[in-house]
Formats: sequence, C-alpha cells, structure tokens
Amino acid sequence: MAQDSASRVHTLWQQSGLANIRREHLSADVVAGISVCIVLIPACVAYADLAGMPAQNGLYTALAGMLMYALLGSSRHVIVGPDAAIALLVAAAIAPLAHGNVAQYVVLSATLTFLVGVLMLIAAKAKLGAIADLLSKPVLLGFMNGAALILIASQLGKWTGMSLHEAAFFPRLIELLSHSDEIHSTTLIVGTLSLFFLILMRQLFPSWPAAVLLFVLAIGAAYLLEITQHGVALLGNLPQGLPDLEMPHLSFEHLTTLLPAAAGIALLAMPEGILLARAFAQKNHYEIAPNRELMALGMANIAASLWQGFALGASQSRTAINDAAGGKSVVSGLVAALILLLFLVFLSGSLRYLPVTTLSALLIFAGINLIEVRTWLEMYRLDKTAAMFSLITTAGVLIVGVLPGIIVGILLSLAYLIQFMARPFDAVLCSAEGRKGFHDVAEAHLIGESRYLQGLLVYRFYAPLLFANSSFFVDRISQLVAEDGDTRWVLIDAQAMTFLDVTAAEQLLTLNHLLEEAGIDLKFARCNRPLREAFDRYGVTRAIGADSFYAHVHDALAAYKALYPDVVPEPVSSWNGVERRQR
Repeated sequence: MAQDSASRVHTLWQQSGLANIRREHLSADVVAGISVCIVLIPACVAYADLAGMPAQNGLYTALAGMLMYALLGSSRHVIVGPDAAIALLVAAAIAPLAHGNVAQYVVLSATLTFLVGVLMLIAAKAKLGAIADLLSKPVLLGFMNGAALILIASQLGKWTGMSLHEAAFFPRLIELLSHSDEIHSTTLIVGTLSLFFLILMRQLFPSWPAAVLLFVLAIGAAYLLEITQHGVALLGNLPQGLPDLEMPHLSFEHLTTLLPAAAGIALLAMPEGILLARAFAQKNHYEIAPNRELMALGMANIAASLWQGFALGASQSRTAINDAAGGKSVVSGLVAALILLLFLVFLSGSLRYLPVTTLSALLIFAGINLIEVRTWLEMYRLDKTAAMFSLITTAGVLIVGVLPGIIVGILLSLAYLIQFMARPFDAVLCSAEGRKGFHDVAEAHLIGESRYLQGLLVYRFYAPLLFANSSFFVDRISQLVAEDGDTRWVLIDAQAMTFLDVTAAEQLLTLNHLLEEAGIDLKFARCNRPLREAFDRYGVTRAIGADSFYAHVHDALAAYKALYPDVVPEPVSSWNGVERRQR
C-alpha cells in the first residue's frame, strides 16, 4: 500500500510542470514572465469589463489562476487567465440575475466560477480528457467567430459614448443605427484613435506591447487634457492590495440557476485548454497529461472564485507570448503572477485616468483579431459541408446568444459526426495484374488491368457498423447484388469495421436471411477480435457459420475458387455493379 502511494505521488510529481524547472532556464523564464505580465494587465482589465465585473476583479482572477495552475498544471507554457469568449459567457449568465446590483453580480460570478471549477475537477476525476475532441474544428471556429462579433457589438455603446439597452446582437446593432444622433463625438474620437493606434502597431511593430503603450498614452493624454470635462468617462480608482479570501455563497437557488451556464463554460474552456497545452507541448517536445490539465484548470477556477474573480481559461495569446519570449517552465507564470501582485499592491491607482472608450477599443480590436475569415475560406475550399456547419454555428450564436450557442455547437459537432457515420465511404474490391491485395474498383483506371471473379462480390465498409449506418449497409449490398444479377458469395472485407452494436447485428442477420433465400452465401474476412466477439455475442457467427470467416481476403478467394473451379477472372469493365458511391 505504501509503495503504491509513493508511486502515485512520484507520478503526480513527474506530471507537474514544477518537476521540469532548471537553473539554466531561470533567466529566460524571468524575461518571459515579465513579457507576459506586460500584456496581461491591460487584457485582464478589459476582459473584466467585458464580463461586467469591476476592473480589479480581472486582475484578481489572473493572479489566483496563474498561481494555482503553475503549481498543478502539466504544461510548461500555458498561461491561464480571463478570456474573451468565457467573459462573454459570464456576462450572459450573470447579468439577467444581478439586476444591476454590482455586489450581487460579484457574488454570483464567484459562485459560477466555483461551479465551473468543480465540474472541471469531476471531469478530471472521470478521466474525461478526451473531451478536447467534443467540439469539432468547424463548430469551434463558428462559435469563436460568433462570439467575436458579439464581443464587438457589446462594446459599441461604451466606444461611442451611447447608452445602449439591447443585449442581443442584431437588436443592439439596430438600436445603435436608429439612435446614431446620440453618439458622443469626443468619446468616439478618443475610441477611434485608440483603435487606429492598435491597428497601426499591429501592422508596423507586431512584436511591441501595443496595449501597454496605448494605456500609457491614453492615461497621459486624459490627465493632461482633462478630457473628463469634455464628457469622456474614465475607469476611476481601483482598490489597492488583495481582497479577503471568501468562500462563494452556494445557495440551492443559485446552484440550480447557474449550473447550466457553468457546464457551458466548462465545455468551452476544457477543450481549448487541453488543445492549447497539447499544441505547445508538441512544439517544445514534451508530453502533457490531459486529465491533469483539467484538474489544474478546475483548481485555478476555484482559487479565482475565492478571490471574487470570474471564470477563466487558458489564454492562447499570452501562452504564445510566453513561448516566443523564451519561457521554458512554469517559473515564467510564477514571475508574471509576482509582478501582477506588486502591481496590485503598489500601482493599481495608475489606471484611474484610463478612458473607458480606450478599454472598449482594446476589446473591439481583440474581437476583430478573433474573427478568422481566412481559416473559414480555406475550410470552404477543402470541405464545403464543414464550412457550412461552421457558418450555421456562427449564425446560431448571433441569434440565440453565446450560452445556448455552446449547446448548438455540441449538437452540430454530433450531427457532423453522425453525417459521416451514417453514410461512410465504401468500396467494391477487385484484383489487379501484377499487384498484391485488393483494390477499389473506382481506381481501376489507375492500377492497370483489373479483374473480378464471376459471382464473387468483395465489399469493404469504411466505418464501424452501427444503428446509424446499418440500414445503408444492407441497402448498399442489396443494390450491388441486384446490379450483378449472378452473385454467389458476398464477401465483406471487415478490416475497417471496428465495432458492431445490437441494431446493426439485427440488420446483419436480416441481410443474411435475405441472401440465403436468394441462394447467396455471406462471408467475412479480416475481422478484428472485438468484431468477432460481437458476432459471437449477437448470434451472427452461429447464423452464418464459423466456417464463413477467413483471416484474409486471399483465403476466401482460394476457398471460392475451390468451390467453383469453373469461374475465371473477368475484366472489371464487363460488370455493372462497380460504381463507387460518391458522397
């Protein structure tokens, strides 16, 4: 028992990023940590505003999250903290419940964040690291594009100095256009100059910390020009120091109301966190533990909730900066957290002259950069169906909102999977002169003289046989048999059929009965062990006979020739049933 415990502790330590701290990397990690913190402070302030939280709570969120993740995470590069899409989800969940009460808003946000953390811990305990694959790339792209557009729309009021009341995307745009005479010109000028500065810096000096420079210039200009006298709103004073640790208030009413939103946030943050950690681990040649990542993200959210923060996730931009600046271990994250702590204690008051419209310009700029038009166009070129799923997801997010959009995304991911499972690729096989093995007859023109044995239909199905595709499987074979008109054997090359469920087994037994009535034998070749076990369990082996299974297609071919010695190979071009179904 003691030996098992020691082994478990050793494994946990080896999976931790702390186990990979090296003295020779400390200087690079310090530089990377400083670089991360420089871009982190303005981002946290901006995302706090996006989430509907006071600015300082965004900094508390990042500090608690980075400290906890550095201690527990398996990635050496991931930086956690506030995220644009997650902040939108927080605002969508909390705003209808808080009714404008800031104190209640903070309490509800902490509760929501705690629930997100608990759900992540449950997922880690259940070893659901594979949840990273739950949202397909087309659907995730569509969701992020939709969330980016909502992010931009959410900031138009503060950017223009207007008071917009509509929360939904399209009604908000209509309200903006119909009340354009209420735009505060000075606020819009400051916001436009801020946005133009960010765009210009991205084009001319992409490696410079544009957000930090913008904040410095905007604060200096606001102080010197006294722009509050011209009606431009400022961020105001932020409290110095750290908040008291406080356990979120977990009432039954709050739990039942916020749990669906917490599940939506967790379903977005978990795949993104694992995929980001995996990407940078592959780039830097080390391994991560997906379930360990879930546990670290969960504890980071719980830590943020104790400091009145809001839900967080892995930040792609800050992680990329960490890697580009030379970060080698979790020390960079700890350094960034230390600098942030010093800022909170000594320098948080420096943000009081920051124009709110400048903050909105930073969020609008972030939203513009989140929209991936080129990626969608490339996807459309490669796979029009996937691109349409992506576009439908974007439209769904814009119409029903970001929280229901998560559910729409998951349902579309499942629909995208079912589409391919229900109508998978298949092939009728033939042999070729001078080549080993069997080949798709659709490629006969590429492999030379192709032949088949009269009366023998060799068929390959490129998918597990399930309830979703078993009717198609039966119909397809029936169609091919009818086209041939002289079939004696139907030989299934089952190499790609890795699974059989009870519905498919019943369909297979029905097919065997229909073939028997027509005097046709059903045979299988290259069945893997799980498939053979399923055949035995569902009675398929008993129905068609154990002697109807062959280790290789060539073995079945030899048995067919021995049974029908009079048949001779004929050109594929002489047979009608050779056209491969096109998707």
